[in-house]
Amino acid sequence: MKLYYDHPAENWHESLPLGNGRIGAMVYGGTKKEILALNEDTLWSGYPEKTQKKLPEGYLEKVRELTEKREYQKAMEYLEECFSSSEDVQMYVPFGNVYMEMLDGTEEISDYHRELCLDTAEVRITYKNKGALVEKSCIVSQPAQVLVYKIRSEKAFSLKLYVEGGYTRESCCKDGILKTKGQCPGRVPFTVGEGGSEKAVPVFPEEPEKQGMLYEGWGKIVTDGKVSEAGNAVIVENAKEVTLYYGIRSSFAGFDRHPVIEGRCPEELLKADFDCTGKSYEALRTEHLKEYQKYYKRVSFSLGEKDEYAEKDLRQRLTDFQDHPVDVGLNALLFQYGRYLLIASSRPGTQAANLQGIWNAELVPPWFSDYTININTEMNYWQTGPCNLEEMEEPLVRLCEEMAEDGRETAMHYFGKEGVCGFHNTDLWRKTTPADGRAEWNFWPMGYAWLCRNLYDQYLFTEDRAYLERIYPVLKENVRFCVESVVETAQGYAMSPATSPENDFLFGEEKKEKLTVAQYTENENAIVRNLLRDYLEAGRILKIRDELTGQAEKICEEMAAPAVGSNGQILEWNEDFEEADPHHRHLSQLYELHPGRGITEKTQELYEAAKTSLLRRGDAGTGWSLAWKILMWARMKDGVHTGKLMNEILHLVEPKESMNMANGGGVYANLFCAHPPYQIDGNFGYTAGVAEALLQSHDGVITILPALPEKWTKGEISGLKARGNITVSIRWENGKAEAWLSSDTEKKVTVRIGKGSEKEVLLKAGEPCMIIELKETGRE
Repeated sequence: MKLYYDHPAENWHESLPLGNGRIGAMVYGGTKKEILALNEDTLWSGYPEKTQKKLPEGYLEKVRELTEKREYQKAMEYLEECFSSSEDVQMYVPFGNVYMEMLDGTEEISDYHRELCLDTAEVRITYKNKGALVEKSCIVSQPAQVLVYKIRSEKAFSLKLYVEGGYTRESCCKDGILKTKGQCPGRVPFTVGEGGSEKAVPVFPEEPEKQGMLYEGWGKIVTDGKVSEAGNAVIVENAKEVTLYYGIRSSFAGFDRHPVIEGRCPEELLKADFDCTGKSYEALRTEHLKEYQKYYKRVSFSLGEKDEYAEKDLRQRLTDFQDHPVDVGLNALLFQYGRYLLIASSRPGTQAANLQGIWNAELVPPWFSDYTININTEMNYWQTGPCNLEEMEEPLVRLCEEMAEDGRETAMHYFGKEGVCGFHNTDLWRKTTPADGRAEWNFWPMGYAWLCRNLYDQYLFTEDRAYLERIYPVLKENVRFCVESVVETAQGYAMSPATSPENDFLFGEEKKEKLTVAQYTENENAIVRNLLRDYLEAGRILKIRDELTGQAEKICEEMAAPAVGSNGQILEWNEDFEEADPHHRHLSQLYELHPGRGITEKTQELYEAAKTSLLRRGDAGTGWSLAWKILMWARMKDGVHTGKLMNEILHLVEPKESMNMANGGGVYANLFCAHPPYQIDGNFGYTAGVAEALLQSHDGVITILPALPEKWTKGEISGLKARGNITVSIRWENGKAEAWLSSDTEKKVTVRIGKGSEKEVLLKAGEPCMIIELKETGRE
């Protein structure tokens, strides 16, 4: 599969992403001037810092009392006053741009072809210049830890190599290498709530203890032409072949170590990386393919798409799709693109994928390109289990382990409780405290607990006992905080006071007051319910019964249950409030439907109420919101609605379009998901949504094709995973479906195809089991 274009990228949102988990590159494919917009996953502003703020004694009890008295406005205003001086996260910043500028005068370009091949994780560009063939190719190698770019031309050419942009400070040539040094800003003195990038003035203090990350980029050219140094650039003359090796390293030494005072030496790291420059592009490509394809090739997917679309310019395909959505190959392409992007932005040992994966062009990015853990970071990793990419979750596991130190202080400082908690975002330095701004986002200490759902669900797919032993302490410390924090209410135990992420309700006689702090919310309670279930289940598997087990069992049994409102919907707050925005992008009250597992067809009343809630929310949304709705409609086993939303997300968005928090979702010309602006969670969420439409296993039954879109009349997918470490492949055409299930261990499973009857199947270790269903598969 590939992303194909018949012209160079005109902007960053048309360029093509490459990555090895640590280094990210956006390749423009220019003819006169090639641009490589580069990132490195540890280039963040700031340094480790405790950000817990002094709070009035007894503030939480006061807010709880106000909510119990239904004085919600006073509760919100008081909370926002208490949290008004909170610090925001630090920001993820770009390295800068590497330019290769041709010095050969005028061009006459024909037969231009630019593509990103997902099967090889390689960008290839070919064209003719005055009749002479030019071939370019680029990879970012994980084994070699460098970017490698090769140019081959039938006619000799000359070029200039230089670096600009980012927070670079100087470039010079030394020992045949173009060396560029830079430094990230110190701690940012502004917050997203204050206007973020609109008011941003990054600071660069003189004191070393207040300075940010140091970094270097090295570029070396190997060529059959003549190489000369020209100050801050390298000149290549009379060449027919050029290979550029480019590496980036920072002074990052750990989330808890100062990058300047205790940092590593980028130069020493780059010296080791550049041992690879004695190898050819072809040799490095062979190593790269062996490493990359062991992940990517685990899953193949086809919808019987027509070849006529594959060779059409992708921008044109997207434009045509808006009026005539018959090119189902786009659905398959976007699915595999999400798997590709995760492999490219999250590898064992790297940082976790942030709001933009690892690709960011802005000096001050939207929302600081942080880890927003009230849905977005979690969505980044929903595909790891079903899409057979469990290794890619390792950075998320490590992030959760590293949050514990600050999370312990936050739990005690803000709530007087043992255990750990984290508010709605974090960063490279593992901040867990709230940010400044409205209570609808800054008073929500459930982000760490939500991440635990990802961690445990991954275990259910692999049944890796060593992995479960690793994550158990993270689950336990989050449970400790939650069981100490819940309070008794008339409906059962609940987190109180509480908010529902970024949403408001109307209150007062005239219902003009937009409020967000309630006695409790379904979202916070659902996170606790799922955390307790997961923790107790993990304890039974590991045969652990510790000091928290009994308390967790009691609270789990007696938690306030989801409630149904007057319109048949799942209640978002403790009262049947009118929503300020009925079509709000967050679906927080439906956590038990997805990513939780407490609302299924077996809880019929709640299942119908969840469906009513989805209908009331509507189908519009930001990119990631559309992806979450795809997952939820898939769990409703509604193939028609699921397919409709899958097509909606393929709406072409232009980069000039401004932020749209209501109904702006879609994709840019390079298939990056548009919030807008760009956020990668929609890409990852879409891929997880396709997997959910084709295979479900969260309710004790392996359901094949539970929500097959109506236009997907023919297709096949291999290598998906069901919970229980079961590999599943499926083939279907015009109502007939065949599935193959295999397991490494012998086990009995319950299987259903579409809306057919359930069957108990014995899987013998290592032997594929075939199931055939002739009935209509999964449509409503």
